[in-house]
Amino acid sequence: SRIITTLLMLIVSLIYVVIATSKNDYSMNKTWIIIWMCLFKIVDSIEDAYLGYYQQENRLDVAGKMLTLRMILTILVFGLGLIFLRDQLMSLMIATVFTTLLLIMFVTLTYPAFRKEESVHKGKVWELLRVCFPLFLGCFLAFYIGNAPKYAINTYYDETVQNSYNILFMPAFVINLLSLFVFRPLLTDLARDWEGENIKEFTDIVKKMMILIGALTIAACVGAYLLGIPILSLVYGVDLRAYRMELVIIMICGGLNAYVYCLYYVVTVTGKQIFLLLGYGAGLIFAVFLGSGFVKSLGMLGAALSCTLSFGVVFIVFLIITSCVVKDRKKKTEV
Repeated sequence: SRIITTLLMLIVSLIYVVIATSKNDYSMNKTWIIIWMCLFKIVDSIEDAYLGYYQQENRLDVAGKMLTLRMILTILVFGLGLIFLRDQLMSLMIATVFTTLLLIMFVTLTYPAFRKEESVHKGKVWELLRVCFPLFLGCFLAFYIGNAPKYAINTYYDETVQNSYNILFMPAFVINLLSLFVFRPLLTDLARDWEGENIKEFTDIVKKMMILIGALTIAACVGAYLLGIPILSLVYGVDLRAYRMELVIIMICGGLNAYVYCLYYVVTVTGKQIFLLLGYGAGLIFAVFLGSGFVKSLGMLGAALSCTLSFGVVFIVFLIITSCVVKDRKKKTEV
């Protein structure tokens, strides 16, 4: 199934860049960079299937070492390529070939210990794709919601505003990364508690995650208000003093995004992933029909509010769905 979805990704990406290039939206150099970036992501996609399997087998340590070593060495090669070759495309090509060879080596070393002699049933592959389709669609909508303010800025303002927004949005990912760092290893326990009908343990894990994300968000907002603008201005060489409040709002957006990802995994574990589309659909409607007006009338503040409110809508819907699903399961177990 991963091979099928990865090939589809590559085909769609190639069609997209060919159309964009034919319209002169992309230069030839940019086209080749995008193509090679897609090839790079193929390696990530294939590796992810192995990492998930190792986690299922209670060897997240092996998965973590594989991913960490490959990414550190790949970033090092790419960085050195940029320094010495001064050519982004050539550096990316070298890094892609290098990371592919690393993956082959790591899988060759680790997979034999986990390999099981099982035949592949084509019917199960297509069933897996069918069951996981709502997850794909949900992720796609989540990316669109997150990028909708950028599209609006691109429509109404110049690249200077776009660049400032991208800089301000960078720290928001920290909240999500830190929460996933804690939450990802708990996924196996979460799934087992749900399957074993240990609802109290299941809800305890979810509550701890919600508290952790809340604490991280508050700390991030305080840090952004006091130190965020001076540090970002110094690092990127851009005067961002006019955007202190926008940065704080964007950090709140980062917290809401982390909550959404947390509940996304929770709903997925319960097997009710089809309901994820309700939350993302509601957020998409807000982002498309109201977000663009926010950006047009309020500029950077409108972009920050648009993204924050859109993810806020998704979070509220996800929270309602999660509560209903857990209450329903709890009633069944008590009976």
